[in-house]
Amino acid sequence: MFIKMCANLRGDGRKAGQDLRFFGCLFFKTVLYLVRMVDFESVLIKHKFKYKKSLGQNFIFDESILDEIAECGGADGSTVVEIGTGAGSLTRAIAARAKRVCSFEIDETLFPVLEDTLAGFDNIQLFSNDVTAIGIETVDMLIGEPYKVIANLPYYITTPLIFLFLRSELCGSITCLVQKEVAERICAESGGDFGALSAAVQAVAEPKIIRKVKSWDFYPQPDVDSAVIRLDRKPGAMLSDGLDAFFKLCFSAKRKTLVNNLTTAGIDKSEVTAALQKLGFKPAARAEELGAAGLKALAEALGRA
Repeated sequence: MFIKMCANLRGDGRKAGQDLRFFGCLFFKTVLYLVRMVDFESVLIKHKFKYKKSLGQNFIFDESILDEIAECGGADGSTVVEIGTGAGSLTRAIAARAKRVCSFEIDETLFPVLEDTLAGFDNIQLFSNDVTAIGIETVDMLIGEPYKVIANLPYYITTPLIFLFLRSELCGSITCLVQKEVAERICAESGGDFGALSAAVQAVAEPKIIRKVKSWDFYPQPDVDSAVIRLDRKPGAMLSDGLDAFFKLCFSAKRKTLVNNLTTAGIDKSEVTAALQKLGFKPAARAEELGAAGLKALAEALGRA
């Protein structure tokens, strides 16, 4: 591709020289990326690592994507928690910017790989704990200071991990790779995509999609595209078990009204109707009509937050 591009550089000598330098730089960066990618692959081969589909292991080695995730996650000078160290490609990008990196990896067959790929960094702590098993209180205790989450999350456990850190007292933001469809549902403010997941996240955080990532940017290649999403925690807001459960009740049957869904769950109909009217909503309203803020206000009015 580089040779073909250079062959078309004719005409103005100065412009041709500038173009040649540009494409030369592009070619150098491409070769450098390929060399670094081969380094990761060669280390994985050296240690006879086998990808485990059951753990959702789909790694990224493209440094431009990794750098963007680390930068958009606010790694500079921060304490960062990473879930799923993998081969250490994102870990390196984070550690090059962060004050401290606490990375959790449950696949111990990756530890010899990480000894090679993370060599030279003195600001990385590697944990073998499953954060969903030890709980957010223990995670916060291990970290011991305010932190940001930056991670390439395994698809199969994306929502539980996001909800876990939305319950943290120390986590200020979550920047992660998730399935594109999940990212769109999290950010949806109305319509068919707005549901319990959207409401739970938006009630306590401000979500936004940073960029899309194609399936071919991963290895092994997954079946779907992904997106980098950032969730900034709202001051003082925390996702409680009660609030999470309430949102699920609200959307238990999306075609039914809120009154029907909540009374079916055992909440007094007159209380729900009165609370809706006090908040300025019609008794026949469906959950998506209230939005995240309205549903949270309803939960508080009903003592379910």
